[in-house]
Amino acid sequence: MAAALMLRASVNLLPKQRKVYAGSIAMVSSRAMASKTPVGFIGLGNMGNPMAKNLIKNGYPVIAYDVFPEACKEFQDVGAQVTDSPADVAERADRIITMLPSNPNAIEVYTGNSGILKKVKKGSLLIDSSTIDPAVSKELAKEAEKMGAVFMDAPVSGGK
Repeated sequence: MAAALMLRASVNLLPKQRKVYAGSIAMVSSRAMASKTPVGFIGLGNMGNPMAKNLIKNGYPVIAYDVFPEACKEFQDVGAQVTDSPADVAERADRIITMLPSNPNAIEVYTGNSGILKKVKKGSLLIDSSTIDPAVSKELAKEAEKMGAVFMDAPVSGGK
């Protein structure tokens, strides 16, 4: 944080043509610091598996959960922390990505007895890339907001 502040302060001392470059350094510095914060990942199936592996490959510590233990084992072998429930992920990470196959799965992962919203921290960012109905996303967003978390609907496509 101090390094980023120093870089921002030095931007004002540079000639105008260098301000953009110095600002870029501050952004890179912030990104490097952010990478040390764990990312929760729930749903390690066909779509989630390569996404979570890409996070690990790029230096992000991953805290993972999936209903299928064999999917978790694969991630444990490549350095991810594996938890017993979505709530455990929420307890350990304040940035969580979910990649789930259906409405019932998403509802359970977020609001079930061991769901994310049972232990989510205020200020957490919940990024949902699941294949679910927009109405379900809106409802989950409302529930997350009640807990002081931010829910972001970020659908992905498996197409090329």
